[in-house]
Amino acid sequence: MGKAEKLKQKILSDAEAEARKILQEGEAEAGLIRDEARAEASKATLQYQARAKADAVEHIRRQTSLRELEARKAVLAEKGRLIEEVFDKVLESLREKDRAGGYALTRDLMMKDIETGTEEIIVAPEDRKAIEGTFIDSLNADLLKAGKKGEVTLSDETRNIRGGFILRRGRAESNSSFDILLTMLRDDVETKVAGILFGRAGEGQAGKKA
Repeated sequence: MGKAEKLKQKILSDAEAEARKILQEGEAEAGLIRDEARAEASKATLQYQARAKADAVEHIRRQTSLRELEARKAVLAEKGRLIEEVFDKVLESLREKDRAGGYALTRDLMMKDIETGTEEIIVAPEDRKAIEGTFIDSLNADLLKAGKKGEVTLSDETRNIRGGFILRRGRAESNSSFDILLTMLRDDVETKVAGILFGRAGEGQAGKKA
C-alpha cells in the first residue's frame, strides 16, 4: 500500500471514528427533541379541534405542509453541519498527530512529492520553527540517497494552511496541505460518514451529492 493510500485510509478511519462519536453524543439530545416535537404536535392538534371543522381542516393542512417543509430544511441543514463538524475534527486530529510524531507524515509526503530536490517549501507560520534547521537538513540527506539533489530550502513566506506544505518550483506551486488532501478525498469519505450518521438514507443522499 502506497503512502497516499495509507493517508487516505487513515483519514477515512478518523472520519468514521468521529462520526460514530458524534452520533452517540447526539442520540440522547435527538430523543429529547423528538419528545418535544410530539408534545407540540399533540398540543396543536387539540387547539385545531376547537375550531370549526371546515376552518380547522384547511388550517391544519396548511400548517402541516409548512411545518413539514421547515422540518426538511432543518434536517438537511443539521446533516450538513454534522458532516462539516466531522471533517473539521478529522483535519485537526491529523494535524495534531503529525506534530506529535515529529512531522513524520509531512516528511513522507515531501519525499513523495519532491521531484528534483531543488524545490522551496512553504508551511504555516506555526509550523515553520519545527520544519527549519534539522528537519530540512535530514530531508535533503534522504533526497540525496534517493538520487535527487538535496537542495530543498524553507521559504521565508508562510501560508494560512492547516498542516502539510506547499512546494514551489520556480513560478509553479504544488499544494500538499492537509486542507487540500482532505478536500480531494472528501467524496469518498463523506459517503462513509453520512452512512454512519444517517443510516442508509443518508448514505444514499451523500452518494447523489457526489
